[in-house]
Amino acid sequence: MRRQNDAPYRRQAARPGSPVRGWARSLDAVWWHSGTRSVRAALAGTAALLLPVDCVCCGRPDAVLCPQCARKMRTSCLHPHRVEDRAESLPLNTVGLPLPVICAGSYDHELAAVVLAFKNHQMPSLAGILAPSLARAVLAALASLVDPGRPVVLVPMPTRLRAKAKRGYFPVGLLLARLRRSGVLPQGVEMAQLLRYRMGNQLVSAQKGKGRRERSSTRQSMKVSNTPVLQQFRLCGAQVILVDDVLTTGATLAEAHRALGGTGLLVCGAVVVAATPAPSEKHAVR
Repeated sequence: MRRQNDAPYRRQAARPGSPVRGWARSLDAVWWHSGTRSVRAALAGTAALLLPVDCVCCGRPDAVLCPQCARKMRTSCLHPHRVEDRAESLPLNTVGLPLPVICAGSYDHELAAVVLAFKNHQMPSLAGILAPSLARAVLAALASLVDPGRPVVLVPMPTRLRAKAKRGYFPVGLLLARLRRSGVLPQGVEMAQLLRYRMGNQLVSAQKGKGRRERSSTRQSMKVSNTPVLQQFRLCGAQVILVDDVLTTGATLAEAHRALGGTGLLVCGAVVVAATPAPSEKHAVR
């Protein structure tokens, strides 16, 4: 059988003969019945007339992401890979190696268009499209970067007050909430918002469009919220995996690593949805 592209994101199927499997077959028969398909087609046509949308990648009508672009985006995110060599601002360990970072795909073509629409064009519905790619990258980080005998906590990068007020939602938190509801994460993996920006940096603009010198201003801009949850993670010796949307220079991850350094938690690596191409790869970016 051909391997499903979203297999890590799917729940385990029910056993044969179980009541759940019987109900699933009945619902599946109703859903794919010719009458039901006609009703769904009519509703889709009415929705396209009342609420017209275009594909965020190619501009085709009647779909936020057309099937062709969705297939290309999923194909580009099938194999998560390490990208710490692309960011010069990542923190170094005692032997001079940068913080390991695993990305779902490169920040170009269809993935870049979907991430931009999700973050800056008020399209939170695209979280369902990006969540499987992030889940695959998180599972790869859990398999290669952490000690399986110790608990793990996923810590999203904080958002600034100005960005949250403009969007109306927290993009990284929305993706992690999808992963929590889907049940794809193994037992012992928790999620917690441990970081936040200091009061003077809440209204500062984000990193997009800034140069290398301006990005270095993120130093001393984050702090850790001293909550009972943090004390619980500290007592059990939890390992931390940072989660962000896009990796550019790594200045934000470096500041998060510095802020968590004095808490007793071990930062094992980071996971991002997309990473900007290396200088040798930028000639192929459209």
